[in-house]
Amino acid sequence: TTYFTTLRANTDGGDLFFTVIGDWGQGTTGEQQIANLQNAANPPMILTVGDNAYTNGTQSELDNNAMAYYQQPLQRAWYFPTLGNHDLNDVGGASGWASSAHVKTFVLPNNSPEPERYYWFEDGDALFIILDSDGCCSATQTNWLENLLATSPRKWKFVFYHHTTYSCANGIASLGSDTNIRATWNPLFEKYGVDIVFHGHDHIYERSKFMDEFLANGSPGSDGLGTTYIMTGGGGATLDDAAKIDGNGQPYRQPFFFSPKEICYWLDDDCPLGPSGYCSFKRYQYSSITISGNTLTLQAIDNNNTVFDTFTINKAASTPTPTPTATPQLATASATASATPTRTATQTPTASATATRTATPTLTETATPAETATPTDTASATRTATVTPTASQTRTPTATATASETRTPTATRTTTATRTETATRTATPTWTPAATLTVSATASATATDTPPNTSPTPTPACASGVLIEEARLDVAHNLDPAGDETIKLSGWMQLSQLAPAVDPAAHGFTLTVYAANGTTLFSRYVPAGLSPSPSAAGWKARTGKWKFKDKSGSLAGGITNVDVKQRAPGLFTFKVLGKAGAFQVPQVNSYVSMVIVPGDAATAAAGQCASRTFGSLIDPPPHCGFLASYNRYKCR
Repeated sequence: TTYFTTLRANTDGGDLFFTVIGDWGQGTTGEQQIANLQNAANPPMILTVGDNAYTNGTQSELDNNAMAYYQQPLQRAWYFPTLGNHDLNDVGGASGWASSAHVKTFVLPNNSPEPERYYWFEDGDALFIILDSDGCCSATQTNWLENLLATSPRKWKFVFYHHTTYSCANGIASLGSDTNIRATWNPLFEKYGVDIVFHGHDHIYERSKFMDEFLANGSPGSDGLGTTYIMTGGGGATLDDAAKIDGNGQPYRQPFFFSPKEICYWLDDDCPLGPSGYCSFKRYQYSSITISGNTLTLQAIDNNNTVFDTFTINKAASTPTPTPTATPQLATASATASATPTRTATQTPTASATATRTATPTLTETATPAETATPTDTASATRTATVTPTASQTRTPTATATASETRTPTATRTTTATRTETATRTATPTWTPAATLTVSATASATATDTPPNTSPTPTPACASGVLIEEARLDVAHNLDPAGDETIKLSGWMQLSQLAPAVDPAAHGFTLTVYAANGTTLFSRYVPAGLSPSPSAAGWKARTGKWKFKDKSGSLAGGITNVDVKQRAPGLFTFKVLGKAGAFQVPQVNSYVSMVIVPGDAATAAAGQCASRTFGSLIDPPPHCGFLASYNRYKCR
């Protein structure tokens, strides 16, 4: 039950097999299922793309939420982890990496300027580089990366880090693309021929096109050199949502209903089971990679053991030819490559020549499964994709797709494509300003929605991505006189950033409520400062508990009570009461969002914040409803 296989020598041409997981150590059923499948597949090497132990990366969380699930496969497999932001919360972020549980627990290669934080190793004719993208991107790490890529003679090159460079993930907890990493490291990946970059951070699976966005000098442009990006963040943590599709058939990201829409131009579109064929999936999954000779085959395998995406690179003649496709099928527990061909990509180090790309898929139904061996060592390929969108062992009728593609790298690309789409659109309830309560400002501090001591409004997309759970919002109206509303709100939040220490008495407390269109309905900053006497307004604090009282509500625009308690490391509950203040809310059933910061603007910038979006009454909870007969607005 306990054995291992040593890494292969550079001259050893034997097959390589490894798996990749990301955003996984949360102690969930999905994590257990993925761990069981990898145990059955028996890879000799398991790599991660970070967030290995939730929520704060403590030793206890590493032991109980992560390693306990991988006890069996790690009796036999090499384990090469990447540091993620959750792995460093307990040690104050990137600066405390050397004290993190992962670095202290595992003996990792010490061949970088910051040993074990980032490192490299070789297996056969493949180079593996593990980076730390927390606090990206230092000149020390970047220079080390470029020197390593520039001097490596290995045929295959892979890079692993946590924060995603390209993400079309949706949902309030999704974080999107890190453009700083994209501008700093991506030019190096393209210039030096990195085959695949693996990353996570957002909790879904996505595959990019062959990305050629930079010239050799780092400036924007296309020169025929590029890289494919795999986001494999579905290892076990709570999932985000996949890409959305607009009326024009384009994939886009819009995590909040009022946030700007971002077209995801980078997503590949050869995944039959993805939204409108785009390679974006909300699934617990891991990535399985096999290299046999000149062919690399990557399979994305979900927790039902279904292969829902397959991607192939063929370096037969040192000259590229990508042929995209995807093959959903039931995964096997062996390390052998699938017999169903998918994407072929051979790579050439020159940027000259011309390229023509043609892709016209045709689909025909057949009652029997079809399988065709993967074409190799050819400049063009015909492929058959067997589509079985089920995890059942029973074979179902398959769809056979035929396409031809020939490609030679160049700075010029001509694309011919035909696409037929049927779009179904559902109307979304909206709130218009005509349905709001309008409050006229007066000289009274309680009748204005922006008191003089209100802090700068936090952004709706709370940077930490932490959700408020058991959220409640209750606003009672008193229409005559206007501006005499009362408010109650409460909830709990598991903060992922704990440095500096949470202390509302020292930093204050901020709450903001937004309308469906992103307009600030009301925002209040409860100022810091201990109460000078038992009867005076201000904060009272003791270990893990903070209470604010102000009977008049004059200090914070009508806020009279705030109660914050620390229930466990990083876990906080809060309750807020207010009266005689302009707490505007829509007088219809509509969407609103709430952002809570146990501090001021600097606290929010450090990531110590949480948010929750409530739907309309027609949506599942949490949602909001307006009780017209009581002039009351309740969300829960």
